Amino acid sequence: MRAARVAVTLAIVVAIGIAVRSQWSEVRDTITNLDWWAVAVSAVFVFLGMGAAVRSWQHALGALEHPIPAFDAARCYLVGQLGKYLPGSVWAFVLQTELVRRAGVSRANGFVAVLVTVGLSVTSALVVGLLALPALFQISTFAAVAVTALVPVALICCYPPVLTRLVNLALRILRRAPLQRQLAAHKIALALGWCAVSWVLYGIHLWLLASSSSGFEPDSIMRCIGALALGMVAGVLVVIAPSGIGVREAVIVAALSPFMDSGVALGLALASRLIFTLCEVFAGFVAAVSGSRVLRNALVHEDSRVPAPS
Repeated sequence: MRAARVAVTLAIVVAIGIAVRSQWSEVRDTITNLDWWAVAVSAVFVFLGMGAAVRSWQHALGALEHPIPAFDAARCYLVGQLGKYLPGSVWAFVLQTELVRRAGVSRANGFVAVLVTVGLSVTSALVVGLLALPALFQISTFAAVAVTALVPVALICCYPPVLTRLVNLALRILRRAPLQRQLAAHKIALALGWCAVSWVLYGIHLWLLASSSSGFEPDSIMRCIGALALGMVAGVLVVIAPSGIGVREAVIVAALSPFMDSGVALGLALASRLIFTLCEVFAGFVAAVSGSRVLRNALVHEDSRVPAPS
C-alpha cells in the first residue's frame, strides 16, 4: 500500500510537471506578474481562514463536551495540519488526535472530533461550492448536478441526531465504544458556520491572486470561493495524494479555465499552493514553538512549587 501511495504521488508530480512544461510561458508570466501586495494580502486571508478552521475544530470538541482553550485548539490543529504533507491525508488527523490528548482529551474523543470536523468541512465546502455552479455547468453538467444533489444529503447528515448515529456507526465499524450522548446541536452549528467562513476566506485569497493577474472582476469572487472550496475538499477526500497535491489544482484550473487561459489558471493554482504551504508551515512552526515554551514554563512553575527537602 505504501508503494502504491508513493507511485501515485510520483505520477501526480510528473503530470503536474508535464502540464506546467506544456504551458510554461503562461504559467511563468502569471506567477512573476503577480503584484506583491496581492500576494501579501492573499496570505493574510489564508491565515484568517486557518483561524476560522481552528474555531471549527474547537467547537467540534465542544460538541463532545470536551471544550479546550483556543490556544490548545490552535496548537493541535495547526501542528497537526503539517501531517497532511505526508503521503495519505489521514496523517494530519492521526497527528491531531495525538496532540489533543495532551490537552486533556482522550484519544477516542479526539478521533471523534476529527470525524465530525471532516464531515462538517465537506458539507460546508459543498454548500459554498454552489457559488461556482455556473462554472461547473460549463465544465460538466454531471458534476454540477452531482454537487447540487449532494448538498441536501450532506446537510441532513449534519443534523445532530443523524450525525450522532453516523459517528456511532463509524465507531462500531472501527470497534470503538459509541458516544454516550448526542452531539451538542449549537456546537455543531457553530462548527459548521466556522467551516463555511474558512472556505470564504480561502476563496478571497484565490480571488485576490486572480484579480492581480487578470484584472479586478467583482463578480468572479463567487467563482473563486466555490472553486477553491471544492478543490480543497476534493484534495482531502483523495487521501492517497499528500495534501491533495494535483487534485486541488485540477479542480481550480477546471473551474477557472472557461473564464481565462488555462495556463493562467494553472499558474494561479500553483501560486495559491505555494502560498498555502508557506503559511501552513509557518503557522505550524509558531504553534509548535509556542506550545513547547508554554509547557516548559509550566514545568518550571511546578518545580518551583515543590518544597525543597529539609
